[in-house]
Formats: sequence, structure tokens, C-alpha cells
Amino acid sequence: MVSAVAFIGSDKVAAANRRGDLLIWNLLSTGDKSPEPARRLVGHTGPINRLLCSPDGKTLISAGNDRAVRFWDALASDGNPGTIVMNDGYRFVGVTEKVAKLPDPPPPVTAKVVEQKPIREFAGHKEWIWGLALSRDGKTLVTGDDSKLVILSDAQKGTEQRRWKVKQWVRALDISPDGKVVVTAEQLPHLSEKEAENGLRGWDAQTGEMKFDASKGLSGGVTTVRFSDDGKYLAFCVGSIDRDGPAGKVFLLNPTTGEKARELTPAHVRGATDLAFHPDGKHLFTCGRDRVVKAWQLSDGAQVHEISLSLQDKGKQGPFTPTLHAVSIAPDGKLLAVADAEGRVVICSLAAK
Repeated sequence: MVSAVAFIGSDKVAAANRRGDLLIWNLLSTGDKSPEPARRLVGHTGPINRLLCSPDGKTLISAGNDRAVRFWDALASDGNPGTIVMNDGYRFVGVTEKVAKLPDPPPPVTAKVVEQKPIREFAGHKEWIWGLALSRDGKTLVTGDDSKLVILSDAQKGTEQRRWKVKQWVRALDISPDGKVVVTAEQLPHLSEKEAENGLRGWDAQTGEMKFDASKGLSGGVTTVRFSDDGKYLAFCVGSIDRDGPAGKVFLLNPTTGEKARELTPAHVRGATDLAFHPDGKHLFTCGRDRVVKAWQLSDGAQVHEISLSLQDKGKQGPFTPTLHAVSIAPDGKLLAVADAEGRVVICSLAAK
């Protein structure tokens, strides 16, 4: 499953999965052929949950279940030669499909890559890291984990600046463009979505004191929360990370008070999983467990476009349909990358026709 995706500039894309693999592709000038991965970033030993690129496009940052935040030279030109084995499009079938005989696996697909190690690591967490955000000036890194801990650190030096505890496990977070507020999406999971304790709170980045609590009325776990680059909007998605839940609602909040300003409709059917603001400052993109990418107009909340990534094999549709897990938009606004839980990265053109 591809769990995270991020553009490096507008001509490279990085993607990570639940096995700890982290690859970089150089995008081709034409879209008629799928590129092969160019680089493999070696270091993670478990699922990678979050991935982002610095504003200057020079540093890639990743975090996950191995409790470490790793920094990578996104523009590196050296490294050691290596080979990776890929089985593109392979899907395990068996009991749930009631097949009489398991299909033969496809032949191995190999690719030559350059392997590189991280330039530095931050090891201030002792539990799984789900929250990862970088200030708009690239100087402050914010991370959050399953021990209810939020840490602010110097993104350039890797040194910790301050830490504080929140109410529940951190599932996502972001820092406001002015660097003054950290918003955390929190959850204490239970066997059922209805029993889970869900939270959405804003914190003073300097003191760790709570500024607002927008948890009341949440119908499910918040999968992602993000400020727009101009600070005018704060958006979040509802939908379980690892199971089907309630409708995948998307909301815009007042970024100062945390009060709900608008619900975007129609919602994703089986949970909304990620969102990204377009560089034009006018649109928001969301993806979900229904394998749909929605484009919203921020001025009035209207849905202006929809991209359906339905599987060609209709037999794959149903309760176990692979989720669209994460989304990223290129800095020039022309391309959108979607992380597919079946193991693919889908690149979509956003250029006006």
C-alpha cells in the first residue's frame, strides 16, 4: 500500500509504503509511459505514515512507525547503485473472493536505482509518528505521535525546541503560516468507529496551551488537517485511517477560533483520507476511500470537478476496494499525485483544457 506521496519540485515525485520503502521518480515530459523509479531512500524499518518536501524543494522529510523522522537530500546526484523488485499491479486474492485456486504470481519486475541514506535523523519520539508538518518558511518542524506528544524542532539543525502533551493520540497536524498555532487531529481508537474518542484542537506554538477545541460533534476520526498557505482557510477530512467508517465529510474552519465555517458537499462515500490546497489559493482537493478525487472552490464551497479512479477490473470493487490514501499537488499547480492503497502512484493533469 502506498501510504504517502509528495512532489519534489514539479518534475519529481516521492512515495512511501507500509513496508518502509521510499522511492523517487523523475517524471517524464510526456504522459504516455510510466517512469521507473530513479532513487531508493534507505533507512526506514517500518510503515511510513507521512512525507513532505521543504518549500525550497531541497529536503524531503519522512516519518513513521519506526519512531524516527528522517531528512533526505531531495536533489542528490550521487549514491550507490542498487536494484529493487516490483510486482506492479499484483493483488492478493483468496478467501474473500471465494476462488477455487490462487492465481500464479506475476514474474518479478526489477528496476535499477541509486540508493541513498538520510542526511540526518530526529529521534525525539518513542511511539509511532503520525503527525508531520513544516512551517511555511521551512524553519520549524512539528511532529506528533501515539503517546499524545507534540514536538517542535529546528528543521535546519534537528534540535528540539519545545514539547507538550495533547488529549489523545495524534493522527495528523499542521502549523499555521505565521507559525503561531499548531492544530492536532487526535483519536483514541476503539473496536467501532462510534466508540472512538475523536479530537480536533488548536494549540499555542510557543506555550503549548490550548487555544480552541473543535472536537464537539465530530462524526468520525479526522484523517488530516491543513492550513492554506495564506492562512485564510483551515480544512479537515473525516474518515477512518484503517477501516470503513461514516461518510467522508470535508469541513472548512475559522483558522482563528476553530469554529466550523462550511461543510463541503457531497461528501466522499466511505471516508475522506487526505487533502491538499492548490497553489492558486482558490481550490482544495480531497481524496477518499471511494477512489474519488474531488476539487472544491474555496470561495463558495462548491464542488467543481471530480476524478474517479475506478478499478478496471470490476471484480475488485466492493467492501475491500483499495483506498486512495494520500494526495499531493506540484508547486506549479499542473500535476496531482494520488497514493493508491493497491501499490500505485497515479499522476493526474490539472492543466486547463
